[in-house]
Amino acid sequence: MDAQRTVLWRSLLLTVLIFAVGILLNHVFDAVRIDTIVGVMREHEVHNDAYRVERFFTSEFGGEECELLTSRISDFKKEIRKVGEDLGSYSRFSFFRRNDYDYLKRKYFLLEFRFLALVERVNRECDHPYVPIVFFYEIDDEDSERQGFILEDLSKGYDQQLVVLSLDKGYVDEPLVQVLARNYNVTTAPTMVIDGVPYEGLHYTGELNLTLRNLLRVADPYGRKFDFMFTPRAAGSNVSQLVGLLDGIIQNESASYFARGDALLVKGRLLKDDSFICQSLSFFDRVNSSSAEERALLFETSASLGCGRNRAAFLRAAASEWKGLNNSFRAGLLERLARGGQLQLQFDPVATSANTSVISGYFSPILPNLSGKGDGLVVGAHSVVLNSSSVVVSQDDRVFRDWLGGQLADPFGPEVLTTFSERLSYRPSDLLREIGWHEGAMVRDLSAAGVQQEVAVGTLVARWNDRWFAVDDAGVFRFEVPLDKVLYPTTRFLHRNLAVVIDTHGVNMLVEQAVRNNASAVLGCCDHPGKVYAAWYLSQRNISTICSTDKYLYLALGRNVSAVGSAPIQIVGSEVVVGRRPLELSNGERVLAVNSSDKVFALWYYQTPASYVFELAKVFPLNVTYFALSNFSQMELAMVRAREVNASVVAARVFNSADYRAVKDWLDEHGSRRVLLFHSASYPFGRKLLDEYPERSSFDDPNPVFV
Repeated sequence: MDAQRTVLWRSLLLTVLIFAVGILLNHVFDAVRIDTIVGVMREHEVHNDAYRVERFFTSEFGGEECELLTSRISDFKKEIRKVGEDLGSYSRFSFFRRNDYDYLKRKYFLLEFRFLALVERVNRECDHPYVPIVFFYEIDDEDSERQGFILEDLSKGYDQQLVVLSLDKGYVDEPLVQVLARNYNVTTAPTMVIDGVPYEGLHYTGELNLTLRNLLRVADPYGRKFDFMFTPRAAGSNVSQLVGLLDGIIQNESASYFARGDALLVKGRLLKDDSFICQSLSFFDRVNSSSAEERALLFETSASLGCGRNRAAFLRAAASEWKGLNNSFRAGLLERLARGGQLQLQFDPVATSANTSVISGYFSPILPNLSGKGDGLVVGAHSVVLNSSSVVVSQDDRVFRDWLGGQLADPFGPEVLTTFSERLSYRPSDLLREIGWHEGAMVRDLSAAGVQQEVAVGTLVARWNDRWFAVDDAGVFRFEVPLDKVLYPTTRFLHRNLAVVIDTHGVNMLVEQAVRNNASAVLGCCDHPGKVYAAWYLSQRNISTICSTDKYLYLALGRNVSAVGSAPIQIVGSEVVVGRRPLELSNGERVLAVNSSDKVFALWYYQTPASYVFELAKVFPLNVTYFALSNFSQMELAMVRAREVNASVVAARVFNSADYRAVKDWLDEHGSRRVLLFHSASYPFGRKLLDEYPERSSFDDPNPVFV
């Protein structure tokens, strides 16, 4: 009996001893485990403090903040994962320090929330393609546990792109957990929120891989946010007809690969079909160009369109090509984007702070400054003189390409177009193909006379607030670009605030290329204050401007800008003279100036004569009558009014055959009558009238002379 009692006491003591040792060891291990977790958290907090100091340092002394953000993401991701793993495994074996683990768990969730905010900031400010997954789990739930292992393996496969944050759905001590669950409408566990979309239940690796590939391979990641129907809708284009013309280019095996790629891109954007956009890359890949500039634009195209391509690699390839062309600004900008850096762009403060509104509500950084005295005023004496050694840089739109009219080719030519979207609706008798339309017809005539021609393709434009500006030769974004030109569906978006305009349209997009090519003159549209500002800028660099369309050229009056408006072209010996058509206005002369309402699309170009004459009349006494058109083909009404007021000079726009006949009949009635033409020389009937009345017609010269 005593022996049995002894054994029982010994067993009890041994059990108590073992239990005490277990408790002691649990306390010891808990202390070690908690110290380990706390150590990682402290290290995380030090990294976070270091990041804050780095941000302050870069903001004060300069540096690349996005590189700091992206480098810290990797560190934070490892630390967050380590804390989560330790908390999940250690807390199961703790019996006595549950409160400590609960405290650490809450602190861990707060770390995750802070990390999620950081990831969102990186995605927003640095355009880094991180995909955050917020995983709501339930403790002791088999599906939640399995989903956690699947996500852990998946995260390793997408280490540079995927961030997984795990939250206990039932955790009530931290209110933010429940707030986030409600925001994403999470009601059960497991649930994953991927790119803002909740996925309830258990999802396996194959399905998740497909979801992530679709997110990471998204087509046109920056361009998809813009409305590419903006211009076709405003122009009243028949989109079905346009898509049919694009299909013809896509299927034409003799067409340029560049053209076929752009045709697919335009079709995909207009129809909002990602498959067409991604298919376009197969054509761009097949372009075999000897031009470094064209290769750079093709690399930028691949970088912009996404579809799973290595954006950074293509940006670096493009940067290498631009570096070889001595365009260090563009090369550096692309290299910074490849690293995930911020844009750090410089804008012209004169342009961004302009607050004087002119026609159509545009703000203008340049305004008329006309002054002088005399009994007479000579307009049209200024000219741009070119010869076989001259280089003219033109816009690309309406020269080699016409996307709106379904005519796409390699943007660098060589075939010049002379009819555009009007060919789809005009009668052959009104088309006048032998004279031609727009900048293409002018480029054809200049080239035929021996003038060297270059085309500006792929101009960089950047967004400042809600306005876009084209770059100059020094890397400053200086010349405002109207939104409809930015939203051409051939534009490549490298960033939400940076784009490459392939189909350049306007003098504002020609500056960098004009300076780089040592141009004598540029040929392009002047239908925006930013374009006239560019003409002034180029004039300071001894580069003249031929404003084929000239609605806003009046802003350069008195600014000594080497530019001509709607001017005639003539061959004089070995020279090509654009302009030089002097016409004298007398003190008090009766002038009828055509104006228009702006309620009908594109009718506002008839406002050009009134804008110019109004500025002349401020400094020179003219007896002006203004006559506003309310629709097209009303020029005869204006000529009736000219007869009523006995005008000797008419300032008008000649756009179509009705305008031409009305002005011609008025001129033919009396040999002393004269006409000043505006926004006319880029249209065949305007050129026809200029050619038929060389002694009695002139153009809007920004440099009138007082005599």
